[in-house]
Amino acid sequence: MLLHTVGYVIQSKRLQELVSVPESATVQQAAEIMSGKQVGAVVIPNRDGRVEGIFTERDLMRRVVTEGRDPKTTRVSEVMSHIVHHVPSTTSVEEALRLMVMHGYRHLLVMDDTEVQGLISMRDLMHWFIMPDTPMAHEGRYGHIVARTQEAIRTIQEMKSGERPLKP
Repeated sequence: MLLHTVGYVIQSKRLQELVSVPESATVQQAAEIMSGKQVGAVVIPNRDGRVEGIFTERDLMRRVVTEGRDPKTTRVSEVMSHIVHHVPSTTSVEEALRLMVMHGYRHLLVMDDTEVQGLISMRDLMHWFIMPDTPMAHEGRYGHIVARTQEAIRTIQEMKSGERPLKP
């Protein structure tokens, strides 16, 4: 399961669309889009279509709410994160999780060369771990979810402690 790639995870996501807002959008507009699409982040492309930044729920809390900025007048370009961490679609789920846990990332942009494939979140990866890949009888779902959750927790703990070596 950990050997699957983030490209595989992106293909299995319910929402295939990369949610974005223009640099000129207000924080209010971005938050409305995030809420409507039920996502925790939007990407901000520049005029050439390349990703210029990312605006996340964390940015909203840290750079808007705690600083007392008005979301109706603050441009998303003023409060977005300019550094967008990315990985190729061939990156294993294990490596993506390792990066996210070790560096505190909640989102990773998935790119092949200069082409954006999608955005994955910690929530996406955990959902992918917990939810079965194949249909399952309702009565067996609880035990399966518990087992997959425990497996995911063990893997993350091993990665944090360095017990689980990186695979090439």
